[in-house]
Amino acid sequence: MNWKIVLGLVGFILLVTLIGTGIYQFTVAEAKDREQTVVQGAETRLKKEIAPDEIKFEHVFNGETQYSVFTIQQDGEALRAFVPKKGKIETRRVADGMKIADVIQKAGNPANIVSAKYGFDQRALIEIVTKTKSGYDYSYYTYQEGSFLKRLRIN
Repeated sequence: MNWKIVLGLVGFILLVTLIGTGIYQFTVAEAKDREQTVVQGAETRLKKEIAPDEIKFEHVFNGETQYSVFTIQQDGEALRAFVPKKGKIETRRVADGMKIADVIQKAGNPANIVSAKYGFDQRALIEIVTKTKSGYDYSYYTYQEGSFLKRLRIN
């Protein structure tokens, strides 16, 4: 009788594992695959239009327009490139911009920060997402000065 219970529990654990794997594949893995496709297209466009010496992918920024952000090396100068799917590729010198770590120090408690990344919504900016008691805070700072622009609360 005991072996039937053990066999049933093992079968149940395998079933839950398979269902969890399936859900992951249809949600998270699918989103990562779509993001990877966007990044590959942006990198190809960046190589074709600007032809930098080195390319390092940073992240995808989903603002009003979706941008892939890269750090590139061109003519010995470090640049941050904001590559939209359509439209002009914007570049900013890395030396001219604020470091995310410096902005985080001004933003508040680092333990509550969910993500921090560079983006381009009408201007180059830094987005800091923090967890609050009731939701998330999206704070935007200028890339050049690190000064506060706007805050969006999602509860």
